[in-house]
Amino acid sequence: MKEDLSRLIALQEIDLQIKKLGDELANGQAEILKRQASIEEKKDKIVKHASTIENAEARRKELEAEIESEVAHIKDRQSKLMNVQTNREYQSLLKEIEETKKSNKRREEEIVLLMEQVESLQKKVSEQGNVCKSEEKLLTEVEEKITLLSHETEEKKGKLEKTREQQIKKIPENLRRRYDQLLDKRNGLAITGVINGVCQGCFMNIPAQQFNEVLKGEQLLSCPTCQRMMFHQTAAKED
Repeated sequence: MKEDLSRLIALQEIDLQIKKLGDELANGQAEILKRQASIEEKKDKIVKHASTIENAEARRKELEAEIESEVAHIKDRQSKLMNVQTNREYQSLLKEIEETKKSNKRREEEIVLLMEQVESLQKKVSEQGNVCKSEEKLLTEVEEKITLLSHETEEKKGKLEKTREQQIKKIPENLRRRYDQLLDKRNGLAITGVINGVCQGCFMNIPAQQFNEVLKGEQLLSCPTCQRMMFHQTAAKED
């Protein structure tokens, strides 16, 4: 049993190395996706800002045209003042001119706000455009790095998988099936050490009697909490 235990431990070490390589590559791919999403988000904002700018500019032109039209109307009303026959008509024209001037003032104030909005958004578009360029450059560098890592990982995994094939042949079929089931169910960790009575897979205490059996190493016991196979592991010495 001790020999089988040693072989299972060696197999687990190989599988952990394979899992680590896969995790590193997955993390790299996740980083690429995260960076791509960040760039797309900024580009979407740029498009929205550009649309808002376009609408603001259209509204500004519309207001300027209205002001121009109303200025002409004011001049026409002022001309008519010279020819009015009654005080009532005179006061009516004055009121109309005053109201038109007030309306134009409101239009001018809106134009100022629109111009400030456009200026602010144009600044944001410029800033976000520059950030996008920087992030796209970094993304390219990360993609090149991950592509290289992918090639290296596949090469290392290939070697490890060959070693695994050789190692697994040395393990009895019943233990192999048990190991593979646990490997799948327990996140890549089928057999784990026990340090000072604590399972290093789930970090729960195991019964003292069971720990004594683990110390002997004559049986292949399972953790009562996580069901992983166990072996005795000496605690690492502190420097």
